[in-house]
This record gives sequence, structure tokens and C-alpha cells, in this order.
Amino acid sequence: MRNAIKMFGLVSILALSACGGGNSGGDDLKKFVGTWRATSGTLTTICPGYDPFTDTVSDNLVWSTGVNSDLVSTDGTNCPILADVTGSTASGAPGQACTQSDGAGGVSTVTISGYTFVIAPDGHTATENGSGTVAFIVSGATLVCTFNETGSYQKIGN
Repeated sequence: MRNAIKMFGLVSILALSACGGGNSGGDDLKKFVGTWRATSGTLTTICPGYDPFTDTVSDNLVWSTGVNSDLVSTDGTNCPILADVTGSTASGAPGQACTQSDGAGGVSTVTISGYTFVIAPDGHTATENGSGTVAFIVSGATLVCTFNETGSYQKIGN
């Protein structure tokens, strides 16, 4: 998750933190580790007083083994996703946040309420679901929005 949310010139990234190290076997992690290409999906942001904003899920995800969690995923931003694995599902703990500057005096904070990345039985495709809030703060004004993301991925490298 973890694709850019573009609104009011701000770019925010989903971030999660997991409680850490829930996986007891390395085999489950191996199927996640690598680069996953987005094949479809949408990220919809809803802000009070504005029309819903929908963006296409397009960023690759790179899963690596983690230190404080089973896995860490990056998509070229400074907001990694940390997740623990049970079977074919990587899950992140709700309530974790990531704050970023837009470089023009504004900031945004993404707070996750739910996240899963589930690998299909074929081992080469997966689905991602994420939800939460994003608070945009520009010139002292705060706008709190909700978001929902669904995406499909194909593994393209280890």
C-alpha cells in the first residue's frame, strides 16, 4: 500500500507497523519477499465538502524481511509498511501513522485502520486492501479524510 495519495498538492503514503515477529517459519516469508507489480486497483479518498478522489494503484511494492516485524514493504517513499505473516496473509497493526511534508509548508499524516496483503494459491499473484484516514494540514487548516484501497499484484522478481 501504499500508493501515493495525491490531493491539494500533498503526497502521502500508507504506513503500518506490526507488533513484530509473529511468523515462526522462514518459508512463509520467502513467498512474500521480492518485487510485486501492480496490475489493477484503486485508492479512493473521501474528504468532507469535496467530491471523492480516486487514483489508480500503480506503484510496485518490494517486500523484504523485517527487523521489528516479519516483513517490511517499500514503494520508493519514506513510509515503509511493516507487517507480520500468518500463512499467505501479511497484516499490519492498525493505528500506526506516517507524517510527510509536501515541501511547500503543508504536511499530511496517514493513519492506518486496516491492511492486508494476501498471496493467492498460485504464489505469483496477490491482493492488497488498506483503509484509514489522512489528515492534511495546510496554512494551519486541517482536513481529515478517509481512504480505501484495493489492489492486485503480480510477483515479478525476488
